[in-house]
Amino acid sequence: GVAEMTCQAIVERMFSAEMAYLASDRKDLRMLAEAFSEDVVIHEPSSLPYPGEWRGLEGLTALFARMNEVWSKLEVNDLLVTGSCDLVHLTCRLTVTSRATGRTVTQPFAECLSFREARLVEGIPFYYDTHELLGLITP
Repeated sequence: GVAEMTCQAIVERMFSAEMAYLASDRKDLRMLAEAFSEDVVIHEPSSLPYPGEWRGLEGLTALFARMNEVWSKLEVNDLLVTGSCDLVHLTCRLTVTSRATGRTVTQPFAECLSFREARLVEGIPFYYDTHELLGLITP
């Protein structure tokens, strides 16, 4: 059950649900509900093409749809999870491929994640170089 899950397992389940949803043709909200709270909020930086606060599972799916328009590939490697299982800090290498240009870049990435009952409540991502990301997607 949820009580026995490690922090790493909780984060990996969240990323797995996100990647499965992005790869799916059906876009079923239930794919996300086991890893994301119904009142989830993601705070994306204003400098990216999907800025602002994305609230609830509907907001999350809208964010994922927008990210899917921008990126043809998103890959997380070398994931390191620290903190408690309620407040997780993670670092990784994020590899993204621009749908518009086909160009790829790998950058360091960090995120602060708040969980309740092993489901994400709040995510605050920190991108290493948003200027480089914007250049990547500009034809």
